[in-house]
Amino acid sequence: MKKIMTIAALAALVLASCAKNEIERPEIDEPIAFAAYSGKALTKAGAYGEETTDALKTNGFGVFAYQTTGDYSASATPNFMYNTLVSGDSWTYSPIKYWPNQIQAGGTDSQNPKAQAYEADKVSFFAYAPRVAATASTGNVTGTDEGIIKLTTNATAGDPKVTYKVTDNLDKQVDLLWAVSNGATWTNVAGGTNTPTSGKPYLNLQKPAIGTAIHFYFKHALAQLNLKAVAAYNQTTAGGTAKNGVKITIASVELTVPGMTDKAVLNLNNTTANTPLWEAADGATTEDLTLTVSGDNIHADLKDGGAVTAASQPAGVTGSEHDVIVAGKYFTVIPKATSTTVNVKVTYYVTTDDADLVGGYSRVENVISRDITFASGFAAGTKNTIKMILGVSEVKFEAEVSDWAVGANGEVNLPVNS
Repeated sequence: MKKIMTIAALAALVLASCAKNEIERPEIDEPIAFAAYSGKALTKAGAYGEETTDALKTNGFGVFAYQTTGDYSASATPNFMYNTLVSGDSWTYSPIKYWPNQIQAGGTDSQNPKAQAYEADKVSFFAYAPRVAATASTGNVTGTDEGIIKLTTNATAGDPKVTYKVTDNLDKQVDLLWAVSNGATWTNVAGGTNTPTSGKPYLNLQKPAIGTAIHFYFKHALAQLNLKAVAAYNQTTAGGTAKNGVKITIASVELTVPGMTDKAVLNLNNTTANTPLWEAADGATTEDLTLTVSGDNIHADLKDGGAVTAASQPAGVTGSEHDVIVAGKYFTVIPKATSTTVNVKVTYYVTTDDADLVGGYSRVENVISRDITFASGFAAGTKNTIKMILGVSEVKFEAEVSDWAVGANGEVNLPVNS
C-alpha cells in the first residue's frame, strides 16, 4: 500500500510538472501599426501642395516615438522611432517595431496568474507630414532651404519639433501637418485603459490588444492664401456680361503682407487641443512678405495672352468668380493672430476688337492697387481668400444739336429810297 501511494504521489508530481511546462504564455508580441486621416483638401502629387489622406499615402508621414519607464517627460528622447517613414495603402514602415511587454509592475496581461514585469513601459507618439529626409544627428533636411528645413535631432531631449521657412515660390508651398488623437479610449492587454486627450498627441500608450492601430488625425499647421477674380460689368456689384467680345485678362497680382514671420518652429506636442504650437526660430525675421502670381501660375482661363485680339485671348474674367492661381497651387504663411492689412496690386488688360484700328483691336493696361484688412489675421488650418472685383463700365455717348443763336443784325439799302 505504501509503495502504491509513493507511485501515485510521483505520478501526481509528474503531471504537475507537465502542466507547468505548458503554462500560458503572455500576450503575443504585436507589431505597432499605424493609420492616418487628413482633412479634405485638393490633391497634388509630390511633397508640395495640399495634403489629403490619399496624398499622405504617397508622400508619407514621419513618426517620432519615445519609450519611457513611467510617463513621458521633457527628459525623454526619441529612442524608439526617429522620423520613421509611414506610407502606402497599408501604412507600412521599416524596421517594424514591437510593443514593450512590461505593462505594469506586478503583472502584465489578462491571464491568471499574470506574467510578471518589474517596470511599466510606455510609448508616446508624435507625427508630422509630409515626411522629409533628414540627417538624424543634425536634424538638417536634405536638399532644401524652404518649407520644412530642419527637425530636432535623434539625441534631443524633449518634444520633437519641425522648423518651417516661408517661400514665395508657388511650386514649393508645403501643407505642413501635425498629428493628434481623436480621444478614443486605449485599452491595454492588462485590461487597463487611458484616454488620450482629443486634439493632442498620443502620450503614454501601453501594449494594446492585437490588431489595434495608432490612428493619427492630421491637422493643418499653416494658413493658406488664395485669390479669386470676378468682373462687374456696368454695375456696382460683381456680375453682368461683357459686350461685343470684350476680354479682361490678368498679367500679374502682387500681394504685400506686412509684419509676417519668415521662419518658425512647430512643436509637435501641442498644449492646446487642435491648435498648432508655434515657437520662435533662431534667426527668424519679421518683414513684409511679397507674393507674386504671374506667368503660368495664373489660371489659363484668365492669363493675359499678350498683344493679340480679344478673340485670341482666353475666356478672361467674367461675371462669375474664378480662381486666379492655377489648380493645386496657393500660398502658405505661418499663422498670425493679429489684424493684418494686405496690399493687393493687380495688372490687367481690357481688349476690344475693332477693325478700324491698327492691328484690329484696342488694348488698355490697368494697374490698380488697394488695401484689404483681415481683422483676425490668418488662423492655422484656414483658407483665406482675396476676391478682386474688376469694375468695367462701357463708354457711352449722348448727343444733341444746339439751336442757332441770334447773331448781329446789319442793314444795307440797295439802293436807298429817296
